[in-house]
This record gives sequence, structure tokens and C-alpha cells, in this order.
Amino acid sequence: MFTNTMIRACLLGALTAMTGAPAAHAAGLQYAGADYDIGGTFFPGAGPQGNPNQPYVVVPWRTSGVGNQFAAVDEDGERYYGRDGYALFGTRHDYPSAYVAPGSSASPGDPIFESLFPNLIEMPDFISDQQVLASRIVGGYGYALIDDPTLTSGIRDWAWGESQSPQSFGQPPYVQLGILDGWDQFGNDPANADSLPAGRWGFRVGAGSPDHFRVGVMVDGTDNSDFVPEEIVLAQVSAFGGGSIVGSASSLTTESNRFVDMHFFDITGAQEGDFFAVGVKARDGEVSYGNSGVSGFTIDVLPEAPALAGDYNGNGTVDAADFTVWRDNETLTVTPGTMGDGNLDGVVGDEDYNIWASNFGNTIASTITPPGASLSVPEPGAGVLLLASVLGCSSRRKRSV
Repeated sequence: MFTNTMIRACLLGALTAMTGAPAAHAAGLQYAGADYDIGGTFFPGAGPQGNPNQPYVVVPWRTSGVGNQFAAVDEDGERYYGRDGYALFGTRHDYPSAYVAPGSSASPGDPIFESLFPNLIEMPDFISDQQVLASRIVGGYGYALIDDPTLTSGIRDWAWGESQSPQSFGQPPYVQLGILDGWDQFGNDPANADSLPAGRWGFRVGAGSPDHFRVGVMVDGTDNSDFVPEEIVLAQVSAFGGGSIVGSASSLTTESNRFVDMHFFDITGAQEGDFFAVGVKARDGEVSYGNSGVSGFTIDVLPEAPALAGDYNGNGTVDAADFTVWRDNETLTVTPGTMGDGNLDGVVGDEDYNIWASNFGNTIASTITPPGASLSVPEPGAGVLLLASVLGCSSRRKRSV
């Protein structure tokens, strides 16, 4: 675990290659959670070779599915990651044998390496700049096969292999992932317990930033689970070099077992000129392998706050029907901003109840409490107390109201 002081030293002192105007405000940063072991029970990519009727196992991060619980859109055919942008590093595709390329590594920007192991980057317009902060890009080892983002974005194309030569039935399009690892470009070793965390990737927000977007960090899926970060952090920095940490969020300790995982961070209220960077610490705090690989990043724009706080059914009035929406979905993980999630954190909980209670009786024309605000529920009127009693709220949980 590293402290804000360590984060500040790493992300301000180490990432000096990026420059920009200081941020005048703090964006909201929150760790949303992790989607572990994407793709089922088999080690991704470990399919039989040479048998056209038994294709490779491919991680469905770009395939719509109910397992993609942190997707921005909760609709069949649309529930996948990186809808608005993605960045993958050191990828490789060698059909029909996915592992013909020997392992290799190079510094970012090496033209020979990137001709064999290309980076696949498609950023949204509101990301004005992005930069690799790791000292090394690695590809071609026994790493997982994942959806090819240039060919997959929704419904999986199981017939893709039939158009290849030789044919393979049921084979979706894939790339072999690579990783960003090593020390960072400024000398920080992630495997040294006394060292600072190592930078992996940074980006700058340009004009037209949405109010709420999600950054996914792809890890694991390697041939050695020890080379997976123990901790991942996303930080906003006022200025790279001589600035200060505006805010940060941490994954805390992560799991590692060779299956591909994705960790998600939500950013709210980012403005043009804001800088963000991802840093990591290694599991092994004593042996310096320069490990802690990160394979890629996704960008997904999340739903904006509803026009009326507490109006969970969208009819323009905060009333008993909105309480019912909250009650029926309490404790569930949902798409942010839906199904009673008033504070946009993706979980229906007590604060969402407080938002409803604080705004009960309001209409679109009323003065409302904005979602995400720090709420202390006022003493409710008799109507709210009667309603809570009738709906069974007071019998289900003890409330300060």
C-alpha cells in the first residue's frame, strides 16, 4: 500500500514529460470495483492448436454479456467495455497459431518492435493527449488472447474463423495482449517496497469532457501471475512537475491468478486541461523484476445525473414510486445513474435513499439537492414519515429520520 505522499512524489516528480496548465478544481475520483476472471473458467488463450473445431479461448471484454457488470450501457448487444475509447499495447495476431511470435520487449516508440507488436489506440475526442509512462513494452510471450477491439464491439462474431485460411469454426477475432511493465521512464521500480509507485499511462482531458466517465485498467492474463500489480491507483495532478495531488483513488490489494481482470475508476466533473495518471506497485516488495504489467485501458462515458435528484423513475416528481425503485434494487450493483442509484456510484445504497428522502415532493421546477452531494437528511415532514411507514421502510431498517 502506498500513501498520498508516495503518489505525489511519483506522479509529480516522475511524470515530468507531460506538461499542462494547473487544474483549478478537483474532479471526483472513485474506485468502482473489479471484474475478475473475464471469460470463464479456462485460462484465456489456452485452446487446442491445430483443430479447427476447437477454437482458442478469447477474453470477451469487447463482447456484450451479462458478466460485464461495469459496462456503461446495460442493454443486450451493448454491454461491453471501451465503448468510447481504448488503448492496448504490444499486441500480436498470428492466425491460425496465436503463439508463433517469440517474446520480445522494447522501449515505448521503438519502430521495429511496434511493427511486430502494434499498439491499438482509439481515444475519444475529449482525451486531448495520452502517453505511455512505463519504460518497457512486452509482447509475444504466453499471454492471454482477448477480443480484437478493431473487429469486436458488441455481438461476438463466431463465424470470423470461417473466413480465414485455414478455416476455424467458432473462432472470434482476437489479439494477443502485451503489457506495459518495467520501471517507469523516470527510474521508479514498482517491485521495491521502499520505492515510489511506477507510472504506467497518463492522459489529459480536452474540450467537451462528459460529466461522468469510467477508466478501466486491464491486468493479469500473463504467463506469471506474480507479474500483476498488487495495487493500482488513478490520480489527478494539478501539474506534472512541481504541482500537487488534487485527488486519488486506489484499488487496494488486487487478486492474481493468470485470468484477465479489469479494474475501474470513475471520474466526475473533469474539465479541460485536467491531467490523470495510472501508477502501480508490485506484489514482491523485495525482488526487483520491474514487473507489475498493465495491458490496456478503456474509456466509457457514464450516464449523467438525472434532471431531478431522487426521481428514480423519471416522471418528473420525487414520490412513493421512486422509493419503490430504490427499495426493489437496494444493495444491487447497477449501471450508474439507474435503478435507484442517485449518487452515480453504481451501487444502490443508503446515500441513494437519503437523496430520495431529502428531495421528496420536489418536481422538475423545484429546488433540488444535486446527486453526489454530501447529504444530511433533514427532519422529514409528516407526509414522508407516513409514507415510509406505509411502504415498510421503517420496519426494514433503522433510519435517522
